[in-house]
Amino acid sequence: MKLPRAAKIGLVVTAVGVLIFLGVAIWMKTARTTVADFPVPMHPGTISQDFTVDYDAIYTMSVQVDRNIPATTASCLLGGHKPEGDMAMACKNTPTLLKFSWELFRDGQAGGTGTSAEMGNSSFTDKTLDITIVSFPARKNHKYTAELKFDQDASTLKLLPPRVRGFHLCGRRFRLRRIGALSSWRDDVSRLISQS
Repeated sequence: MKLPRAAKIGLVVTAVGVLIFLGVAIWMKTARTTVADFPVPMHPGTISQDFTVDYDAIYTMSVQVDRNIPATTASCLLGGHKPEGDMAMACKNTPTLLKFSWELFRDGQAGGTGTSAEMGNSSFTDKTLDITIVSFPARKNHKYTAELKFDQDASTLKLLPPRVRGFHLCGRRFRLRRIGALSSWRDDVSRLISQS
C-alpha cells in the first residue's frame, strides 16, 4: 500500500519536529549556565577563577548568601553603603568584613574593575539571597578570569561562607558588534557597570 502525498509530508514534518526537539533538549542539558562557583574565603587574600563560556551572552557575577541573613545585613557586610543616608545608619554596627575588589580579564587582558560595594539588585531563592555584583558580555572561545581581593578577616562571622557565582542571565543574549576588539569588550563592561 502506497502512502498518499499528504501522509508523507506529515511524516517528514513530524520527524523534523522531533529532531529539533531532541536537539534543543540535548543542548539544554549540556550548555552550562553557571560558569564559576567558589566559596568566599573568610580570611584576607586574593583568589582567582578561570572560566570559559559555552555561548555568547551577558553573564553576571553575584554573591550568594544564606537566605536567613537579612538583605540589609548582607549588603552591609559586602560594603554596600555610602557614608550618608539610610544605609549608613543601618550599617553603623555592621563591619564590611566581606567587602572585596574584583577585576575581570579576557585572554589575559584587563576588562573591568570594581568592588562589592557597587552592587546591583538582590533576589531570593528558596535557600539563598543572591546579590548582583557585575554583569558583563562574554563570548565563547575566550578564556576569562575573575580575580577577587579580600582585605578583611571574616572568620569571626557566624555564617556559612557565601559563594561567588558567575552565570548566564537567562533570555538575555548579547552579540558584540566589533568582534575580537578588546576595547569594545572593555567599553561594553564599563557600560554595563554604569547601568547597574
